[in-house]
Amino acid sequence: MLTYENVMNAPLSQLQTAVTDWTAMAGKLDEMAEAARNGMKAKSDKAEWSGVTAGVARGFVDKTAKEFEDAAKAAQGMYQVLADAHATFKAAQDELKKLAAEAPAAGFKIDADGRVTAVPLPTEGERNAARHDPDYQATLNTARNAWQARINRAVEDAQNADDSLVRVLQANVADDHDFSGARFTTLDAEQAARAADLMKKVTGDGGTARNVEALRELEELLDDNRTDPEFATGFYRTIGAEGTLEMYSKMSLDATGLGQPGKDRALMVANIQSDMGAMLGLATHKDVPNHLDAAWTTQLMKAGRKEMAVYGGVQQIYGYQALGALLREGKYDTEFLTSVGRDMVAMDRKDPRAWEFHTPYGMDSVLSQGRDGRGFYPLTGLMEALGNNPDAATAFFNEPVREDTNKDGIVTKDDKPVGGQHGKAQGMVDYMLDQKPYADSFDMTRASDLHPAQQALGDALMAAVSHRGPGDEDSPPVPHTKEMAAVMERVVEKIGDKPELIDAPPGEPDGPLNGLSGHFGQMAAEYMPDIQAAAENGSRMIKANGEMAEFNKADMAAFIGAVGQDPDAYGAITNAQRAFTTTLVNDVIAHRGEYEEIDAAITVAVHPGGQIAGILSEARAEGTFAENGHKAEEYVKGVEDNAKWVNRAISAAGGKYLEMVPLAGDVVEWLQEDITEGVVERATKDQAEKTGEADHKAVLDYTQAQLEAGRSAEQSVRKAAEGTGMSQRSIDALAGLASAETANAHAVGRGHVVTSNGGS
Repeated sequence: MLTYENVMNAPLSQLQTAVTDWTAMAGKLDEMAEAARNGMKAKSDKAEWSGVTAGVARGFVDKTAKEFEDAAKAAQGMYQVLADAHATFKAAQDELKKLAAEAPAAGFKIDADGRVTAVPLPTEGERNAARHDPDYQATLNTARNAWQARINRAVEDAQNADDSLVRVLQANVADDHDFSGARFTTLDAEQAARAADLMKKVTGDGGTARNVEALRELEELLDDNRTDPEFATGFYRTIGAEGTLEMYSKMSLDATGLGQPGKDRALMVANIQSDMGAMLGLATHKDVPNHLDAAWTTQLMKAGRKEMAVYGGVQQIYGYQALGALLREGKYDTEFLTSVGRDMVAMDRKDPRAWEFHTPYGMDSVLSQGRDGRGFYPLTGLMEALGNNPDAATAFFNEPVREDTNKDGIVTKDDKPVGGQHGKAQGMVDYMLDQKPYADSFDMTRASDLHPAQQALGDALMAAVSHRGPGDEDSPPVPHTKEMAAVMERVVEKIGDKPELIDAPPGEPDGPLNGLSGHFGQMAAEYMPDIQAAAENGSRMIKANGEMAEFNKADMAAFIGAVGQDPDAYGAITNAQRAFTTTLVNDVIAHRGEYEEIDAAITVAVHPGGQIAGILSEARAEGTFAENGHKAEEYVKGVEDNAKWVNRAISAAGGKYLEMVPLAGDVVEWLQEDITEGVVERATKDQAEKTGEADHKAVLDYTQAQLEAGRSAEQSVRKAAEGTGMSQRSIDALAGLASAETANAHAVGRGHVVTSNGGS
């Protein structure tokens, strides 16, 4: 095994000399091969020989010419693999030298064995302070471990290259007498072949139980190369599309089926699942040279529909069940993910219980080991993949559902759409939202989250309409495209047409989509300009972030009225509504000279937001006083927990509405802080004033709700007017107007929900 000292002091100049020599040798042999091909072989081919001697001579000449060509190929392969090895060794050595040089400045030193230790603090004062700092030792250990990990990784990279080079040289010199073309010309190619061989071994005789060292080597090899395009494509091309699904299934079901004694193997397989997913995304991406093309994807889809005989207490599972587990990790090409998603949904539509009937009874046998199910419901994995790949999510949810009309065994864009409502094709949004929340109940584990498939769907829809995945909450806003807006339009239309999908009638269980209310609230907050425009935008003052989504006003009101009953959704929408209204007011004040009647402009600015506030007040009332209603404190917490939507709404609108002038600091930052503080303070005050009321019996004070909305608009005017030079009388008048108009709009908004619910 290589040591830190071996790598640090390796005489790489000798290896570079070998590379240079073999490069020259390859060039000379290539010249000789060309001379043989164009010289004696060309003459032999043209010669008009006859008899036995002619046959022997021509064969001898052909064989000799081929030997020159094979020798040239062998030499070329030798210099290519030596050059690859040299580059890897040098990168590892350079990394170690860099770490050794930088360590002292970070407070560490590296000894001759590669061990990282902390440099003692230079003064007694510093040492005393460290002794009394409860976090010092933990912070120091974390930093030291990070440095040690970088050292170990560099040495490991060199060791892997050394091992691979040995195997390459052995494989490339397979015959003691005849030259042959190089089997491998890069270390990646050899390592991909090695990984494929290990996959076959751990899924063959003895399985993971008897091949634990092979499993461990496979885990390390895949982990080391999960971001390497050449390795990924070589690996998947070697084991094939069907082999990918079959071997992963066998490996996972076998390892997890061993129970507690096989826990170490199960953990290794979990890491392999993650690496294989990341590599599959890499290998199928169009930007990757020599990527797995559409033909390979077609083979994968056919394998996905195939029943596969595997271990783990079940006779057969479908290939798509294994693919669903792999898709949970990785960044995927849009066309690849929509292709497999289209076909997977078509298979689900044809036989929704196919997945359940191909699931093992034993709870320990799984394809995925997370909290999102056992991995046998592939739509969960597909939705997770879409949530992690926003471009693909938008494309997928703009697709129609199709069926195999050309009878080729898979569903592609060449097949015809399935009919839906109103003479239109059924879309993916409708199909997925029509799935029951318990559709994946057979896939649940004891530790599973509640309805993981539905939650994954919510993440996928959020990604489709915002281009933000579950881990991208703090990323900058993305301008909405026509396709993104189309997904949001259909969601609002569907829920608005049937609010009972969320808000079930009294005495009935929650609506089937009630569990997605939090996601829908986030989506509504993302589209607050578009939602306010649906309420009122005759002045065209409201501009969207990108393409404007076109919502029917009645659908929008019913959607917000149903979704807003959820405290988290209420909090997100409330924050976004007040923030966006504030940006409109600020814009009017900042550009007041452009308006002949600023009173009218303020009225126009606050009226749409006032309507949304009224809708939310009614939603909160219904959510509080329903049979299993929420407590008032939950709505306060919803506002506090979703204060981030103030920042998001301001950030998305800033470039269109806020004039960046240095009043009292940056306008955007000031608004973010002020609105966050104000919204939470008002919500907390509102809750405190209702202390002692019976949550399920008291009548909500709508007058108080109107006052709160009005005060928010009033405060927006006063803050926007600070430092403008406007007279106090003018500011007071505009603030009063904003408050009164918001109160009027609040009543209008509440009326939309009451009317849609059949009230008066």
